[in-house]
Amino acid sequence: MSVTRIYADFNGIVSGIKNPDRDAVVLDTFGSLRDLSNAGLVLSEGLPLIAVDESDELEDLEAHGTAQYDPDRKWWIIEFDELGIRYVPARDRSPVNEFLCVICRQAFPNSEAINSDTSCSSCGTSTLAAYAPPTHT
Repeated sequence: MSVTRIYADFNGIVSGIKNPDRDAVVLDTFGSLRDLSNAGLVLSEGLPLIAVDESDELEDLEAHGTAQYDPDRKWWIIEFDELGIRYVPARDRSPVNEFLCVICRQAFPNSEAINSDTSCSSCGTSTLAAYAPPTHT
């Protein structure tokens, strides 16, 4: 099974939740939400993910880790594994203009107009569904 790569803003590095000695990145950007929704993923504790961000024209930043929910801050992070952040060759950076409903996979007609009040016209799922907190919090 391949691990899903999603955008994450590496300018927002925080300490890990399970292991505070490890770095983590907060999943709070439109790019992260879009990539999760387009992959059909709702975050869950321990979900393996690869966080990516642009470094320069030739390299990207990449880190493998797992999704963790911080109930105090009410946000999701990817807590990086022991290898931490790595530089890797830049991948395709073509703009992603499509935003799919995480549940029914219907495309939102205008992804530029998506906000916290937007719901799927087909099934009613919130555009923020991929970021839903775990049910045990």
